[in-house]
Amino acid sequence: MRVGVLNSWLSSRYLPFWESYLQALEVEVVQPEEASVNLPVPAPIRRVLGQVFSLKTQGVDYLLLPDVQLGVEPHRGSPSPWLVDLQATLERLVPGLPPALVVPAERSPEVAGLAAKIGQLLTQNPMLARRALERTKHQLGFTFTPPKQSGTHLIGLVAQPMLLDDPGWLAALRAALAEQGLSLFLADKAPAELRQEGAHLELGLELPTDLEAAGMHRYLSRLGKVKGLLYVHDPEYLPLPNPLRKLLKKSEPPKPWRLVGLEAPWPQVAAELAQRLQP
Repeated sequence: MRVGVLNSWLSSRYLPFWESYLQALEVEVVQPEEASVNLPVPAPIRRVLGQVFSLKTQGVDYLLLPDVQLGVEPHRGSPSPWLVDLQATLERLVPGLPPALVVPAERSPEVAGLAAKIGQLLTQNPMLARRALERTKHQLGFTFTPPKQSGTHLIGLVAQPMLLDDPGWLAALRAALAEQGLSLFLADKAPAELRQEGAHLELGLELPTDLEAAGMHRYLSRLGKVKGLLYVHDPEYLPLPNPLRKLLKKSEPPKPWRLVGLEAPWPQVAAELAQRLQP
């Protein structure tokens, strides 16, 4: 039995437990190889698609995919399918997609029941699944470790959290900011805390990732060491929630800021932010 896993799209939040559990089940965990995809979509989307095509080519029996909305269904608006149903979206784009095992994109004790069901499905051996879960369920206790960050003239980043999990475009942004003497700063609070921050804005947001992005805005706006704010999204694939964008127009943040697309020219964006930061 071979199960393919992604190393993007919030994988750091859920994969440490599932890798250990699958290995305890004596299931082979298959990592994606680098694969290019020639589609007119943003780089983080191409990365996910490339990984899925790679895993399909490697011949996995199942794909482990994250539910980034933690089971929450939207009742208003028309959110991007990339935000609300990764499995269905991939099925439309990847012919012959292997069957998916969809798991919450977080670790919590409540995941144990789902893990037991998946273990029995993969092994057809309830005793083996039970032993594997007993050995690994301690990893379901999530402990947040703030990212190590340094630098001066900090620029806080507000975006859908999946984008903050992608090193490619972030490296280009960091390099452009560094050329202007600026440093990128990511919100150093746990996802659940950021969702609580977002709820305090009372914007009527439903999706956890939308609440998390709104929480980044609220937290970074009042954090004194953050001197400017950069809001990044792709309007079609990974948009910031409409209520948050309306809030930015109605009540601007108390520090220099810019809202840009995911494919923005980062050197130009960094130069404009640096100019706005000048006294």
